[in-house]
Amino acid sequence: MFIVYSCLSLLLCVFGAVIMSLEILSSSLMAPYFGGSIYVWGSIISAFMLHMSLGYVLGGYLAKKNGSLAALAWLLSLASTCLVFIPIIHRPLCELISDRIADIRLGSLMAMFILSSPVVIMSMISPYIIGVFSMHNRDRSGLNAGLVLLTSTVGSFLGTNITAFYLISVFPVSRIIISLGIIGLCISVVIFSFRIDRRLLTTLGKEETTPKL
Repeated sequence: MFIVYSCLSLLLCVFGAVIMSLEILSSSLMAPYFGGSIYVWGSIISAFMLHMSLGYVLGGYLAKKNGSLAALAWLLSLASTCLVFIPIIHRPLCELISDRIADIRLGSLMAMFILSSPVVIMSMISPYIIGVFSMHNRDRSGLNAGLVLLTSTVGSFLGTNITAFYLISVFPVSRIIISLGIIGLCISVVIFSFRIDRRLLTTLGKEETTPKL
């Protein structure tokens, strides 16, 4: 049980941090091509909100269909791999869009919509875990949802502040993003290695059969 909840907490916290770290770093990716105006920040926030909303829906759908955590880990591995390639593709992509589209609002929004697409998969984690817990333990569904969102938000807080106050002033942006992708891949490997999928179902099954006092 300890291994299961520790790994799930790590999963939530790390990917919450990765999402917010990527959002902060996106301004540096956009600046050479679209500037750093409020329009660009609006595009960054809008793209992330849209992708996160889509991820929430897909995560809930996956949980409803009794999708396995292993399947989610495979998707997270794909998203993490995509992060590694962002520093490689962002330059030709942004150059192409900025040359074709004069309006920085539309251009930056289009560029961010493409570059931040891995956020869709990373945002599936919270609703998926909430859905799985709710199906097996409805009595504590509210508490479980609160704990899941708390853990994810703590990760987002850490990712925002560590990136903005420390990492971005010490390391190149490309190196930070590649590191985020590698960290995501490592977490996905942990989920596979410890067979968290089976352990989770076993743990929830025991909680269901535990007599209430």
